[in-house]
Amino acid sequence: MPIRTRTRKSQNHRANRAPDPRLNGLPRLLAAGAALAAIELLLAVLLGRFFSWGRAEALLFFAFRPWLLLVAAFMVCRWPAVERAGLYAAFLLFAAISESLFLISLGGQEPWREAVRGLAAGAALALAVDLTLQLAQRLFGRLGHRIAAAAVLALFFVPGALAPYEAIAIGSAGNAAAEKRDLMMMTGLPLVWGEHGPLDPRSRPAGAFKALEQEFNVRPLDVLDARSLASGRLLLLAQPRPLAPSELVALDNWVRQGGRALILTDPMLLWPSDLPIGDSRRAPAIGLLGPLLAHWGVSMKIPAEARLVVEEVRTGGETRRLIVFAPGRFASAACAIGSQALLADCRIGEGRAILVADADMMHDRLWIGPGTAGAERHGRVADNPLIVADLLDGLVGARRPRPQAPVAWLDSDADRRRAFLLALLPLAFAAAPAAWRFARAG
Repeated sequence: MPIRTRTRKSQNHRANRAPDPRLNGLPRLLAAGAALAAIELLLAVLLGRFFSWGRAEALLFFAFRPWLLLVAAFMVCRWPAVERAGLYAAFLLFAAISESLFLISLGGQEPWREAVRGLAAGAALALAVDLTLQLAQRLFGRLGHRIAAAAVLALFFVPGALAPYEAIAIGSAGNAAAEKRDLMMMTGLPLVWGEHGPLDPRSRPAGAFKALEQEFNVRPLDVLDARSLASGRLLLLAQPRPLAPSELVALDNWVRQGGRALILTDPMLLWPSDLPIGDSRRAPAIGLLGPLLAHWGVSMKIPAEARLVVEEVRTGGETRRLIVFAPGRFASAACAIGSQALLADCRIGEGRAILVADADMMHDRLWIGPGTAGAERHGRVADNPLIVADLLDGLVGARRPRPQAPVAWLDSDADRRRAFLLALLPLAFAAAPAAWRFARAG
């Protein structure tokens, strides 16, 4: 009898120590969620070419998330509802933590806001996809979830199908439009109609011109004289045609009397053109404002080689990314020289002129990503038109919020390997319990 009692107690003791199946499944959920988060990170960095994208933002991660959620929902469609929800939650949470650490290490300012939007968007999409697969499985049996998964996959390729998800994940793209300012513009660049004029069916405004029109009432000028300049206070002069001496005098007088001018003058314009060399419709290959600059006490050095130059400039209270092509460099004892001698700020009489030693910056290829239709925020690879708008606002001494929100660009000095290892660290901790149980079972 005593022996039987001890045996029963021993059995009870072993029963109490038996692992709870629910607790036993937790390491599996954590490991699966961490694995999905790691895959999302790798897809964005490798296939998404994260570093060539140049942004310390999570938008690229969000692009791969719907597909991973669909794969996860298909793989675990036979799991209990609690475990499926746990997997989705683990995936989204680990992805938010890992990617936020990654972005902070690369110069991201506030990745946690993006992470919260990504969590909300991912949770909503996971719920929709999971319910679709579960309903199809109940209606059509064992093949139901496969049919539903194929249908959802096809739906993902339909333009606009993921618009609700993107609306939550991306959030507000910018600020409410401020009151527009009047802006006079004279340029030899094909910004308004293109090179072939308004009657050509291929003609359309450049993206840079559209971006300026969002914030300014742009009025193109054909001639610079006292009458035309008297109608405004703010002028954008971008690689103009050869100006007559009388026009240069009129411009100088207008500035000295209180006018404000932003002047883009390029010593080596590399703007691509379909027109033959010598055609008057081509943009001037060199800046033709030398006499005016000399009168203002400014000289410009011609670049030694034609190459892209990426600069970080501080304008409008934000750090902007500027991409220029074969820019010149200013020198002056009369004007303030800034940003690697790319800018010159000149006080002339009662007026002011800001000079930029590049005009290629207005070409869309330098600031709109390949394959992007317009100047939307997610398609920008630089802030060129925003910098122009900031400088124009600075000339009149009144800062306005830009309609498009600023971009958090990658810190060029950041250690990318360290950032990647830091992003993998929480995922390794999450997968550790499952790895330990697997090793122990083996």
